Amino acid sequence: MKYRTALIGLSWIAADPADSGSDPVVGTAVPGSHASAMAAIPDIEVVAGCDILATARDAFLERWTSQWPGLRMYRDYREMLAKERPDLVSVVTPDHLHAAPVLAAIEFGAKAIFCEKPLATTLDEADQVAHAVSASGVAMCVDYTRRWIPEFVEARRLVRSGAIGRLSQIVIHTGGPRAMLFRNHTHAIDLLSYFADGEPDWVMAELEQGFESYGTAYRGDGGGDPATEPGANYYVAFANGVRAYVTGMKDTVPELRVDLIGPDGRISLDVEGLRMITIKSEDLRTNPLVTRIEPITPAWTVAGIQAALQDLIAAVELGRPTASSPATARQAVAITQAILESQAQGNRPVRVARIAAAPQGGASPR
Repeated sequence: MKYRTALIGLSWIAADPADSGSDPVVGTAVPGSHASAMAAIPDIEVVAGCDILATARDAFLERWTSQWPGLRMYRDYREMLAKERPDLVSVVTPDHLHAAPVLAAIEFGAKAIFCEKPLATTLDEADQVAHAVSASGVAMCVDYTRRWIPEFVEARRLVRSGAIGRLSQIVIHTGGPRAMLFRNHTHAIDLLSYFADGEPDWVMAELEQGFESYGTAYRGDGGGDPATEPGANYYVAFANGVRAYVTGMKDTVPELRVDLIGPDGRISLDVEGLRMITIKSEDLRTNPLVTRIEPITPAWTVAGIQAALQDLIAAVELGRPTASSPATARQAVAITQAILESQAQGNRPVRVARIAAAPQGGASPR
């Protein structure tokens, strides 16, 4: 079937065309925006878009009318949802403005919702969305894009296969000016849950200098100005025994490096690619350690946002969960909240809040 699709928010991550490929014969780069990914999926037909800025609406029309003739633009997303009744809704609003459009999409009968990360900037809103999605039966993905990037997917498969023994430690480095807790950091926080495959139990954290009194409530501007949000270092303990550490101050190199460590080796992922280092010996008293470094090349044909949208469509048609459901995305919100609370309590360990029970009779999306 064709999924009539509408976008709420038309910033660059929603609207940019795919970059050029190395040569026209190989096509384009992997689509990096919602619209460019949708254009690569024949089952998706974008019928409308919404933004409060006329310039964003005009730019979207100029870029995409040739792909989807008859595109209609709106300033008010509720008006758009009421008139268009789309099957699939993409929510691409600022970081702290995700919950209301998601709930509205459910209210107006969407079958599927693709939402930018984070799910929310408060636990109350995250719980409200998670309950509403569960009660309505709507399929939903939150755009933690690395869950559909081949190297990260393959690293998780290797861990689950026992290639390095039982996963014991996760170490992630992130940094640079955009290492903001609710912006780039939220990818690292989500990766902890993605690889640990367990419930986060407690957190101990330190915010960057100058943010010691930041408090426990979101004070950002939606993801624009790095000065409104802190970087952080934090230690996360999972109930299944996995322990994780993230170093992520802004005055460090802007890269993402992941090390997944077990008793038999380490899987490393960074700008140099994906590789597995295995270290084994039958008897340490008589035999030297045998070390093997193996570059890993994942197998894939679809990646990133395009793969996320195809995952979402499969969830609608097959009734299976998505790789980044509201329940898993809610864990990132809970860990983020615990990071703030740990700082506010003098960098002490803080328990991660579990999801509250749904209101009796089910959560209302209205």
